[in-house]
Amino acid sequence: MFKTRFKSHHDVKDVILSKSKRKLKLPTSYWKLMNKEPEDLDGGIYVHVPFCDKICSFCNMNRKQLDNDLEDYTKFLIKEINKYRDKVYIQKKKFSVIFFGGGTPTILKPHQLENVLSTLREVFPLDETYEFTFETTLHNLTWEKLEIMKKYGVNRLSIGIQTFSNRGRKLLNRTYEQEFVMNRVKEIKEKFGGLVCLDIIYNYLDQSLEEVVEDARIVGEVAPDSVSFYSLMIHDGSSISKDLSSGEKSFDYKTERDRELHDAFLNNLLSNGYEVLEHTKLTRGTDSYRYIRNVHKLKDLIPIGVGAGGRVQNMELYHLNKLVTFYSADSEQVMKMKRISGLTQYEHVALEDLKIVAGDRYSKLYEALQNLEKEGYIELKENEYKYTQKGIFWGNNISSLLVEAYFEG
Repeated sequence: MFKTRFKSHHDVKDVILSKSKRKLKLPTSYWKLMNKEPEDLDGGIYVHVPFCDKICSFCNMNRKQLDNDLEDYTKFLIKEINKYRDKVYIQKKKFSVIFFGGGTPTILKPHQLENVLSTLREVFPLDETYEFTFETTLHNLTWEKLEIMKKYGVNRLSIGIQTFSNRGRKLLNRTYEQEFVMNRVKEIKEKFGGLVCLDIIYNYLDQSLEEVVEDARIVGEVAPDSVSFYSLMIHDGSSISKDLSSGEKSFDYKTERDRELHDAFLNNLLSNGYEVLEHTKLTRGTDSYRYIRNVHKLKDLIPIGVGAGGRVQNMELYHLNKLVTFYSADSEQVMKMKRISGLTQYEHVALEDLKIVAGDRYSKLYEALQNLEKEGYIELKENEYKYTQKGIFWGNNISSLLVEAYFEG
């Protein structure tokens, strides 16, 4: 049914964008909204630090090699946070999630972290049961920084491990070897006390089945609260992409091989106490990843920093640089397509939730679900559908197919 595998929910977003036109908005529309009371008290905050002190060979994200001490960027972040200090829309809310991404936000020095975090906590009112995540690498997360993060309420870490294989770590330009990485993760879990989550990449160049199984075994041993696992995505501009173009490296991608490695990792973790949280994430039950759930529900997300994107109600905004921000408004149809994409990212999907679309559009969706069941991608029940293992592998393609069914309905 599917020829090319979508490896990320971002692929689904691209499909939605191809079927819609953005209605550009002026900055005044956004800031006028900030002076009104919110319709929904819940929301999130996303802070972007687009710098790394070491660039992974596979990465083309919005980041650049560190070339200064980031004092200017720290001041910029504080200035951006303070823009919301007296806004009615913000002060009436109770934010349930904060996410620091990058780049590598733990590249900030201890005093810079303290200045940014203290300002953030002063300005934004948080829900009592908030989730506060920091993305990090192992080599720049010092114990001093960890204590500062704990002081200001950080309770979830997302650590980019990518692989425990020494050969794989060298290929992906990661710091440290397997034994140190394992011990460091265990130390962090002990000293941090909050949720510790890992990112793993599989099907990188010439990865063996044994390496995938070993990664899964070690994940089971260090026992993170959750683990994200992605097939290597090779993007233009990355170091690996350049090496492939020059012929220095080679990679013969085959979907069958991708699925073999995917299923090996998945089955190993499922037999070790983990369960599917979404298409590319497994959890031991302790991590519910509230940040991404909010994003999928189209909750407000206040973006701060260069490269940060977010939304307020039906308005999206993206900070291209320190001076330029793009604002656009989603139509009701686009909002529904994005909602379908978000709803269908999880192992179990309630049919009642999909009835945000009505009439012929829902009939088209249900017809698509029936066809997916015939092909073995899902198990369709009276009130829900559940992805099979085959369906989990093709999950983002299925989300895209359902968006297409809605659009054509």
